[in-house]
Amino acid sequence: MSTTWTIARHMIAEGIRMKLALVFLVLLGMVVLGLPFSISGDSSLTGAVQSFMSYGLSATGLLLALLTVFLSRSVADELVQRQIYLVMTKPVARWQYILGKWLGVTLLNASFLVCSGLTIYVMVHYIKATHPPIDDRYDEAELNNEVLVSRHALNCVLPDFASPAKLEFQRNIEQGLYDNMPGFDPVVEKVRLAKKYEAYWRVVGPAEMRVFEFRNVLCDRSPDKVVHIRYKADVSEFPRDEIFRCLWRVGDPSKGTPVSNIPVRHVIRRFHSIPVPADRVAPDHTLTAYFYNSNPYRGEPQFDNIIDFRKANEVQVLFVVGSFEWNLVRLLILMQCKLMFLAAVAFLMTTAFSFPVACLASFTVYVLAGMRSFIESSLDWSSDDYSMMFTSVTEFLLHSIMYLFHMLQWVIPDFAKYDAVETFVNGRNVSLVWVLQAVLWLVVVKTVIVLGAAILLFHRREVAEISV
Repeated sequence: MSTTWTIARHMIAEGIRMKLALVFLVLLGMVVLGLPFSISGDSSLTGAVQSFMSYGLSATGLLLALLTVFLSRSVADELVQRQIYLVMTKPVARWQYILGKWLGVTLLNASFLVCSGLTIYVMVHYIKATHPPIDDRYDEAELNNEVLVSRHALNCVLPDFASPAKLEFQRNIEQGLYDNMPGFDPVVEKVRLAKKYEAYWRVVGPAEMRVFEFRNVLCDRSPDKVVHIRYKADVSEFPRDEIFRCLWRVGDPSKGTPVSNIPVRHVIRRFHSIPVPADRVAPDHTLTAYFYNSNPYRGEPQFDNIIDFRKANEVQVLFVVGSFEWNLVRLLILMQCKLMFLAAVAFLMTTAFSFPVACLASFTVYVLAGMRSFIESSLDWSSDDYSMMFTSVTEFLLHSIMYLFHMLQWVIPDFAKYDAVETFVNGRNVSLVWVLQAVLWLVVVKTVIVLGAAILLFHRREVAEISV
């Protein structure tokens, strides 16, 4: 390993000396240090901090990805300039050469990420100290309780819809409703009935009430702490100002918790967050919230709102499970995992092609990994009629792309699954499980496969044959 480490140190020194690396470092510094003075978000303190973190972290990931690909030019330059002859005459195995180069780029990226993370952390607190808040009391509290934290989100526990669906199914059988129905499937029918009862439950009519229960709310139950109920409601029959009025009652006296009555005026079809004192969480770590579809404000007319809590926007409770600092550390580890995979891809392409071709191929893999989810949803994966492949040129091209993309899925990961910037910016928890999955699949599996292919190609390559 001493030989590998020597090559890695040489790669680090070479990367620092490269003018290209200096250009990227300047750009990175301009982004991280300059954004706080040019971005204000929605003019609030919270909006300014979130906008800076979102743009700053996204730009950092992009610039380091570009730098990673360009640093792989080291192998191509040594081949073209015949410097590799001196390396190969020494007791250096070819696998040590490639592994050392990759390790050097990985360590450079790690150091750049650490510096960027520290700078972003400092600039966040600079914005917090200098940006004028819209409201001295609520704006800073929102920032501290909803952004500069690590919060976990729990969906509400749905009632048992299978039992009433089963009873209705039995009544329908007794009444003979399914006797003359061709292709009748009891399992499918029970699922349909359960979905029907769930749809009824999600709709809250005028003057009606719904109960939302949350379990395993493992938070600090101190009265000075808060948890947040987050929801989005689709509303029909709403007033002209597009604001619906309702009442949330949070707490369960039967479990020994106080009760909070929280009247709200909320804009329709937007996500809203309601702060609730943490001592409303019961000792068994359950939280009960009652939603009343009635106007609690006296003197205001009552509109017959119909509230729909759709499945795509589940009612959630958010509570603090960690610190902002450790959340940032876990985010940087996720970013580093993606850079380690990209570095392996870059060296694989450099060992096989000349640098311009390798650069283009590496960027193509990077784009495909970032857009994999979009490509999957864009292609018609539901088509099973492969016999139509040769009916037209369009069908042939479409199915050829589908086959090719299926093969690429085995190697190219889905970077969107490990993109935690939005999660971090919204104060959500970048979980340790998420990080471990990235380390396992991006580094231990994908990176090792690609790096092994790079070592194999370089081992079989004749270094005297130079690609220009």
